Amino acid sequence: MTSAGRRRALLAGAVFVAGALAGAAILTAVDRWRGGPPAELVIVSGVEDGEGAARQTLIDLWNRTHPDRPARIHLVAGSADEQHDAMVRFARGEVAVEADILNLDVTAVAEFAEFRYIAEWPATDTPRELLGTLLRKPRESCYYGGRLWSLPFNTDAGVLFAQRRLLGQQTPTAPTAYTWDDIVARGQGLPAKDDKPTAAYAGQLQDYEGLTVNTLEALWAVEKERTGAVAATPLGVSTDPAIWSEAVNRLFGPPGRGRVVDARSTAYQEADTIAAFLDDQILFMRNWPVAYRSLVEGSDLRASAAAGEIGMTPLPGPAVLGGQNLAVVAGSRHADDARDLIEFLASEPSQRLLMQVGGYAAATSATYDRAEIRATHPYAETVRTAVLDSRQRPATPYYPRFSEEIRNVVAEIRADGGKVPADLERRLRDASEGRLPPR
Repeated sequence: MTSAGRRRALLAGAVFVAGALAGAAILTAVDRWRGGPPAELVIVSGVEDGEGAARQTLIDLWNRTHPDRPARIHLVAGSADEQHDAMVRFARGEVAVEADILNLDVTAVAEFAEFRYIAEWPATDTPRELLGTLLRKPRESCYYGGRLWSLPFNTDAGVLFAQRRLLGQQTPTAPTAYTWDDIVARGQGLPAKDDKPTAAYAGQLQDYEGLTVNTLEALWAVEKERTGAVAATPLGVSTDPAIWSEAVNRLFGPPGRGRVVDARSTAYQEADTIAAFLDDQILFMRNWPVAYRSLVEGSDLRASAAAGEIGMTPLPGPAVLGGQNLAVVAGSRHADDARDLIEFLASEPSQRLLMQVGGYAAATSATYDRAEIRATHPYAETVRTAVLDSRQRPATPYYPRFSEEIRNVVAEIRADGGKVPADLERRLRDASEGRLPPR
């Protein structure tokens, strides 16, 4: 399908979904006279990383069908870590804007629930039917301590993108998965001169949450290759020094084995990796499914790529479950309305629009079977499989400190020639339990 054809299909699908949402909202809206101007529901969220302003489109639909309780998105910029810190300030009431809903990274639900920054969903108002439409992993991320605190705005799971043209592949014969050995072999086969591509692979290795995610995925992949499975542990990762040493070598490139990992990826976040991919600097990249729309529809980076030249497959090992969950701020004066809005945004029609227009991974299973989704997202099943097979990061209220310690350990292993700290397990355990002060 041409780019123009894709755009026409996306537009037609968006109109269809918008109609479905508007119709459903009109049928279910409760008309309430409040007197005076309507109260405004404020959603605090990070800057949208999808295409087509899909989230704002949903808010516009809500406002059109619920004029008595309008909503708006208040954006906070920065990395995942910076957005987390901003969310804490909003939850504590330290910001002039009075927030009703927080769009949290899935890892933050445990922390915000534990410290009562967000409100538990009333047991008498549990949206059981909606919860039944969700994929299992995103649904599980909504709970902490056996209680419901949030619903998904979108889900996510890491995937591998491949340059079919540079790999010399034809679409019908492209593999459905690559092993790490496949990637290493491609890196070893690159010529020594400075031509593109300059490396086989890149992930996100800047010192932020992306490095933690890439590290966890490398640890799980190595453990699965060595033992056949990833063990369920309280820390969520193995503390075997051999697994850690091999995983760190994998992250930054095996010494003396060709140009496997892009040396510049130590400065990469997601957008940087997309830029390197579009510039033919790398053959493979680890990223989130939303990157596909940026690649095939063009972006503000520099170029666009033809859909037929891009392959999306599962990672060599289990992916980290990502995504954002919507939760009501504790003490919100509009808690009931906020929950209604969250249920609207988590519903299947909304998830369909987010995936079709924005390229987000839908949290609802049925979305992946929709004809319009499969027509415009040829890798829909790959995304669903990645989410189903994903693993959650540890559900600890002290996750930011745990994540920081993961990165500290990686830095020490690199600096010490691959030697793993003897106190690795204690440090990770103390960090996950809040007993390790920040550095």
